Amino acid sequence: MSSARVNVPETSISSTDKYGTPSDLEQQQMSPTAAASSMNYMSLQSDERDGLMRADDDDSDDDDSEGSSESVGMSLEELLYSSSSYNAIAKPVTLTMILAALTVVYVNTDETLAAGQAAMAQAYQVWNVSGASSSSDALALSLANALVMVTVICCMTFVIVGLYRFRCMMCLIGYMMFCSTTLLGVLGGNLMQTAIYIYKVPVDKLSFAIFLLNFAIVGVTAVFYGKGIPKSVTQGYLIATSVILAWHLSYFDAWTTWTLLFMLALYDLCAVLTPCGPLRALVNLMSQEDSPEMPGLLFEADLPPEAKCPGIPKSSTGLSRASSTKSQATSRSQEQADTETPAAVAAAPTLTEDVNANNETDEDPIVDIPLAIAKVYNLAIVAVPQNSLRIMYPQRYNSSNVSSSPLLQASEAPGTEVNLPEDPSPLQLRASVSVRLPKQGGRIEHVSRRGRRVYLERDRHGNPKRILWVDRQGKVFAEMKDDDDDAPQRNSIRLGLGDFIFYSVLVAKAAQYSFATFAACMLVILAGLGGTLVLLSVYHHALPALPISILFGILFYVVTRLTIEPWIEAVLTRPVYV
Repeated sequence: MSSARVNVPETSISSTDKYGTPSDLEQQQMSPTAAASSMNYMSLQSDERDGLMRADDDDSDDDDSEGSSESVGMSLEELLYSSSSYNAIAKPVTLTMILAALTVVYVNTDETLAAGQAAMAQAYQVWNVSGASSSSDALALSLANALVMVTVICCMTFVIVGLYRFRCMMCLIGYMMFCSTTLLGVLGGNLMQTAIYIYKVPVDKLSFAIFLLNFAIVGVTAVFYGKGIPKSVTQGYLIATSVILAWHLSYFDAWTTWTLLFMLALYDLCAVLTPCGPLRALVNLMSQEDSPEMPGLLFEADLPPEAKCPGIPKSSTGLSRASSTKSQATSRSQEQADTETPAAVAAAPTLTEDVNANNETDEDPIVDIPLAIAKVYNLAIVAVPQNSLRIMYPQRYNSSNVSSSPLLQASEAPGTEVNLPEDPSPLQLRASVSVRLPKQGGRIEHVSRRGRRVYLERDRHGNPKRILWVDRQGKVFAEMKDDDDDAPQRNSIRLGLGDFIFYSVLVAKAAQYSFATFAACMLVILAGLGGTLVLLSVYHHALPALPISILFGILFYVVTRLTIEPWIEAVLTRPVYV
């Protein structure tokens, strides 16, 4: 399972030295980037800088600890959003499963099934399951074969993560385009040729070759380029890709198919949720700033305009409606920073000044924010929290003679600042400090976006102005509100293409046995998908979409085949008196 990042106006703010001043901002266009995605994970996102999909970034341990300490609950807004998401994604998933089941059942004969099973066994199986003497031996051999295949998939995923990390995008995109062309042209041609053979459709070889060539070229263009192509065409090709691959994988024997699906569900769970999982690493890389786009892995379904992503204050929805302009501040050299005058520092932006000087008895509010944001806004730093002492003063804190008392306490005198490193490192810029805000001025609040801690700046009237966050280099990024609120916006849910494929494989394999198993597996997969969306709305993290649906699908296939279907047949053949 289980994210293309959306276009939002962002501002990269560097204050003096490493963090620069916002007066240095220079406008430039921002290219859309990928939010967190892979073949086998779910990303639910509104079009804003994330993830649901996007913001699984583990930039600092402090953010993770703060996010994990937040209470987990589900509000009415999250429930409504998850229901809208389910309604949007369930339609294409259902269509894909039905088409895959029909294709596997009606574009096959006993002859083609036997030939396909022999070819798949020769190509993918290390141990021949058909020669097993008992069911236990067949189960053991199929589990071993599935483990080998999942290991290969895991290694290939790590290769993709490595190529993406080192920005070998030409190689990666070229490989993906080649695979997509091969899938649509070769495997799609094999499917069409089988249908022509079974139903004796009259067609000449030249027309068939030209059709396949156009089918593959248009499909690759729609999936990987997409500009000027209707979204419905791209979605149709993604569904066709899932159906073709599901038809091809259905040639595995029954033991290998079910054990492979079981192992893939477990692998998906580990790959997305464990710290060393390859899909988790890919999600984190795609959630970073300026991460390049990697199309072709996600199916995107639009949500209704009234469906707003939870986790962001309602008044700040305008922050995510924007054109794709990005302001990138260039960091000034160290020599320029050393000669900077106090007047230049005073030119840095400050929160709205206090306009009510009569209210002098009220205390100024104190909040904990990263040092980089405090530097950008020239806020008075009055204390260093306990969890930041080791980061701010590593030599003093790690010395042998460490006092049990805190190194720094909040200053008693208003306006007094604590001593901080003159040349803070990126880690120190991300560490929290306690700052004093103007009494009647603006405010900075902690906001959770998909588990990531960001900061919402409000003006004196409580209206949101911008969203702030700090990247790994200690630079402050600001998501500004665009004046054009009527600009087109994307509000969508995205599901990994691998989820479509393996859902379809399970349902198609169940359809080969009977309609009852087909209906039971399809319904339980949709129910599992709904459960995953509910969890996604609660936790706001990229979650694997395979485990719940696949495990329940396997369970209900076994239960339906061994108990429910024989009971139904017995009821239909024998009179029952109540």
